[in-house]
Amino acid sequence: MNPSCFFIPLLCGVLAGCAQAASSPKALAQAMQSALDRGDFAAARALADLDAAPAELHFFYFDQVRECADESRCTVAVAPLDAEFRQQLAEQAAQEKAELPPIEGLVTIAAKAKDGSSSGTMKMPYARIGKDCRIVALRLSPAEIARRRAITGEQMLREMFAAGVYDTALGTRRTDWETAATRLPADGGEAGAALVAQTRAMAAAADARDPDAAVRSGGRIAALVYADKDYDGKPVSLEARKRKLQVQSLRLLREVKIGGGYRLGDDAALVVEARDGIGWIERGAVLMSREGGEWVVSGRQLTTFPAD
Repeated sequence: MNPSCFFIPLLCGVLAGCAQAASSPKALAQAMQSALDRGDFAAARALADLDAAPAELHFFYFDQVRECADESRCTVAVAPLDAEFRQQLAEQAAQEKAELPPIEGLVTIAAKAKDGSSSGTMKMPYARIGKDCRIVALRLSPAEIARRRAITGEQMLREMFAAGVYDTALGTRRTDWETAATRLPADGGEAGAALVAQTRAMAAAADARDPDAAVRSGGRIAALVYADKDYDGKPVSLEARKRKLQVQSLRLLREVKIGGGYRLGDDAALVVEARDGIGWIERGAVLMSREGGEWVVSGRQLTTFPAD
């Protein structure tokens, strides 16, 4: 269970237009409660049109469904739109260059971890669209989508360099990569080959709904995330592990193409273009680090936009 009180507005809702309509706020809350109680991704998906939402929004939405099924007891309710949330949503819209939807009120999901370790409330705005009440969120404006499409992977790489790449040996961020690092070939060398192989293997594991394959293929972090025991050593059911892999797969990179990069010691910054789990383009830079003789992903600086 995420202990934060609520996600930032862009991440706490989903886009308008659902196939399973709700005629009132109460009906919307009841439909959401039913989906959460069953851990039913298909039912939750039917309550929202996610076609124009980026992968991060898909992830946060469906991860709430997963958490309510496997880790928490969740209660859905409706609440009035408060001034603080409205202001946060307006600020987020300005920051993301997104369009602000009409909002009538909030759907809240109060979650308490089954082991009593944490609790929190997720807030999702809703609006009446036509005859139905639907959950809504910010939409990227056409101008913002066009701006993102025009950004190159090299631009994102240089933004990463300007911000500084953390050097574990020095214990500080280095901003001299462009001059100190060695330029890599178009395929990214060893690091590029490792990234392509890892992402292919993880995509195959996700498609097969095989968390054991994800443990074998995804490196140290994946071994922890998809393990058959939790951090306290308690068994995790296979179905719960499959649900976690299904949700995490929304953010996995697929069809990765390398466009060169730089290497400095045991780190490599690669220019990449890929698709994520919902088919959007992910373009920018991926930082790889060599740990224990293996190359692993240690950072990403990517922009995302619809493929068409």
